[in-house]
Amino acid sequence: MAVDPSIPLDPGDIYWISLPQQGGSEQSGRRPCIVMSRRSVNTGNTVVVVPMTTNLKKASAHKVVLPPSEIIRAVGNTSDVKVSVALCHQLRVVDRRAFEDKLGKLSQNAVLAGSVLNTVLPR
Repeated sequence: MAVDPSIPLDPGDIYWISLPQQGGSEQSGRRPCIVMSRRSVNTGNTVVVVPMTTNLKKASAHKVVLPPSEIIRAVGNTSDVKVSVALCHQLRVVDRRAFEDKLGKLSQNAVLAGSVLNTVLPR
């Protein structure tokens, strides 16, 4: 079910998106993705997103760990919020029609202060 085109999308919003298989090692299938492009750009058909994974082994300098405390679940969303990794090296442009349910959004702290960028996995 596509998201209503009149709903504004903000940087840091997290939506479930079905990503098509592109070959290689890109993430595909239904997964949460973080909106990265500005609201003014998101009024068109395409939106820049970063896919997420719960495979913590993928964390590195450009694959950012997102603790559950930095993710605010959307009202009515029952999905589990788990420690995740934002796969920043897999930036994608996605058609708005691929957006499904809203999972939530990154905390204001994560979006503005970039504190998530300093998070590392415990050894």
